[in-house]
Amino acid sequence: MSNASLEESQQLEGLKGHRLGPYLSHNPVSATQIWQWCSAMGDQNPSYHVGDKQIAPPAMMQMWTMRDINDRYAPGSTEALPYQVFEDMRALGYPANVAVSYDISFHHYLRVGERAQHFTTVVNISDKKTTRLGTGYFVTERVEYLTTDNLLFAEALITYYQYQPATGEQPDSPANVTSAQQASGSAQANTGDASQGQGWRTDFSDIDPANLSIGDPLPELRVPITHRLIVGGAIATQDFIPVHHNLPAAQAAGMPDIFMNILTTSGLTARYLSDWAGAGSRLRQLKFNLMAPNFPGDVMVMEGQLVDIEAGPNEASVKVAFGGRNRQGYHTSGTATLVLPNTKTTL
Repeated sequence: MSNASLEESQQLEGLKGHRLGPYLSHNPVSATQIWQWCSAMGDQNPSYHVGDKQIAPPAMMQMWTMRDINDRYAPGSTEALPYQVFEDMRALGYPANVAVSYDISFHHYLRVGERAQHFTTVVNISDKKTTRLGTGYFVTERVEYLTTDNLLFAEALITYYQYQPATGEQPDSPANVTSAQQASGSAQANTGDASQGQGWRTDFSDIDPANLSIGDPLPELRVPITHRLIVGGAIATQDFIPVHHNLPAAQAAGMPDIFMNILTTSGLTARYLSDWAGAGSRLRQLKFNLMAPNFPGDVMVMEGQLVDIEAGPNEASVKVAFGGRNRQGYHTSGTATLVLPNTKTTL
């Protein structure tokens, strides 16, 4: 740990606690965007494809209020820049930024026609830290996702590391490159079997909580990482940062190729969990860390284990520990809480 000067500490303290927003959505929740998301993620959950009962995948929560391809927020949004904190820290001598972790709570599944907005607040800036990437600060923002009727449908704690790169690091890395992405070397093509794991559930029947036991493994799901998946995921998630679709931009950031964005990782994870739990399940919390990147030619193997069950009269709450690994190691790992119906009644 390194000590910050008193002046720097006071400046950083002044960056906390400012609630910025609203940042509005360009469009209401639409069946077209749900279809595009599900197509990119390979998500065939019937709840996301059925008429007047159609709901949006919960991991889409951040996508609705993203900027457009020209980096513009929707008309009516605040003019305050949501990531001004990072520009201010850049001016203090900490130019590089990597995302570290997400902790998301889901309160309400959006339906077609609802409209989203979000507010963001920097809630914590750590003491100065020194890591293998360099010296800097962990910054945590709280993001509130609401409908325009002010119904809170999700909230997230997102942590970044804003730092002065150590020798040899790239100072102008994109905001959503993970620590491991910064430090990794070249990726070789993965020649392993890209088929789905044995026993993978594809019928979307609700799993019966009475048949579950702590320690039960989830089936493996093998996800081939292709250029199409990476680019298609970036488009479907409204993430137009060049490193996810432009090879020269990725190489300028020190990467051997384009790489998967965070929102696609989140979408694939949510798909993995709902494929296992069934269409009647509801994701209540998703916490994950970001590690080795997913490059074209990799295969990400999703796996999990049941770590807790709380039974109720009409539903059960289950906690799953999960991970997604490629040939470099774990791309992501974390925990998720889902609600499972004891009957076929939709929650």
